[in-house]
Amino acid sequence: VTASLHGHAMMKLCIFLAIAATALATKDFEPQCDQEPDAGICKAFFPMWWFNAKTGKCEEFVYGGCGGNGNRYETREECEETCSSKTLTSRKEETAAASTVATEDFHSATVAEVCRRPASSGPCLAYLPRFYYDPQRKSCRPFIYGGCKSNGNNFETLHACIEFCA
Repeated sequence: VTASLHGHAMMKLCIFLAIAATALATKDFEPQCDQEPDAGICKAFFPMWWFNAKTGKCEEFVYGGCGGNGNRYETREECEETCSSKTLTSRKEETAAASTVATEDFHSATVAEVCRRPASSGPCLAYLPRFYYDPQRKSCRPFIYGGCKSNGNNFETLHACIEFCA
């Protein structure tokens, strides 16, 4: 009788844990995680992070200081804690030179295609020093990124550019 009760209790515990794990694994995004970045109506310069639901990654953008929406975080970590934990993307996968790259225009491109794209500051007016790969010179070169609409050939560090494209 004791073994039967113990087995029944274990079965209940297993069912509870399975339901709890499923609920955690399928937890919906916070509503703001699906929103596009919104610089707001003011013209200040605040580098912020937003969650790109299409790529499953937190990305930088420039916030103007007022207005905007809730998909705005002061740090990458805050963005990831709120939104990225609901995806299977790991930080390691994000920085690895994978065979394909998702760019902000949400089209899949090969690494070679991304690295052949020209430097692009984008339409925003931030002043973010970055690096792009120049296929004619076969080297990574500095440029100034405006903070939004990257074409993918845009790296925060020289090392990241070299590792990805060279």
